[in-house]
Amino acid sequence: MKLRYLPTTFSFVALVGALLPFGLSAALAAGTDFRSIAVGPTPECIVRGFDGRLCVTLMGTSRVKGDGDGKIVMVDGDKVTVLAEGFDDPKGMSLVGGVLVVTDFDKVWTVDSAGTKKLLAGPEAFPKPPLYLNDVVAERGGRSVLVTDMGTPSAMSGPDGVFWPLDSLEAKNIPQLGRVYRVTMGGKVSVVIDHAPEMPNPNGVDLLDDGTILVGEFFRGTLMEWKAGKWRQISDDHRSADGIVHDPAGNLYLTEVRTGRVWKINSKTGAREQLAKLESAADLLLDEPGKQLIVPDSKAGKLVFIPLP
Repeated sequence: MKLRYLPTTFSFVALVGALLPFGLSAALAAGTDFRSIAVGPTPECIVRGFDGRLCVTLMGTSRVKGDGDGKIVMVDGDKVTVLAEGFDDPKGMSLVGGVLVVTDFDKVWTVDSAGTKKLLAGPEAFPKPPLYLNDVVAERGGRSVLVTDMGTPSAMSGPDGVFWPLDSLEAKNIPQLGRVYRVTMGGKVSVVIDHAPEMPNPNGVDLLDDGTILVGEFFRGTLMEWKAGKWRQISDDHRSADGIVHDPAGNLYLTEVRTGRVWKINSKTGAREQLAKLESAADLLLDEPGKQLIVPDSKAGKLVFIPLP
């Protein structure tokens, strides 16, 4: 069974979106009754995994290092089954060389189709102590992945959990400890992008065919491009940027986990369109055959299927 959008819903939204100004169209999309599937507490990342089935990381309810309530589930049609468990807070994930590569606080695991997990890289494998490993993207050739380390997320907000204003002293004093690492399938770890003012708290990461690395900066809210050792800002106003994917036409798709917004962004001009507003939009999968994005809604505990315009 293929997972597809509801044609009637999509046709209505597409028609109205073409006729209305951006703000009203986006507001309408936010209220659209997209198809969804409940998968469990706090889903974070989704990939197309074994035999084409969807695999989803569930961070669990307590979100504390050592709690062991994190899982990976598989979705086949509307059926959800547990593939592997015993993680603390599994986040980013990618299918590489026939196994899933998964981050979990300061560790990177592999999980095979039988659900067996093995440690690929523990804290001692990193050149600097890993602090908060997050997103994962496979590199070409299937011999390595890129992994983001968010640095110190606790420094981004006050006791109320609200982001510090970007022009505040607290924002300027956030430790610049975010990095992008390369982890080989043999467990070797190296720094690809070291800490920088442009990237204090990186979350989402994506890789283009020419080697360009895209980074979603969680605290600053910028979508950044790293190419030939230089930064370029593609878009901003994306505080809590989470997942990034791209399509062959040069469009980027970005989620914001705290706001729930889901964006389509032109990689060259930065022009953007809001496709949806969920409760909490985490990482995402571009399902080109189904002409849709599949987005874990962390707060709602479900996958949401968003038709592409």
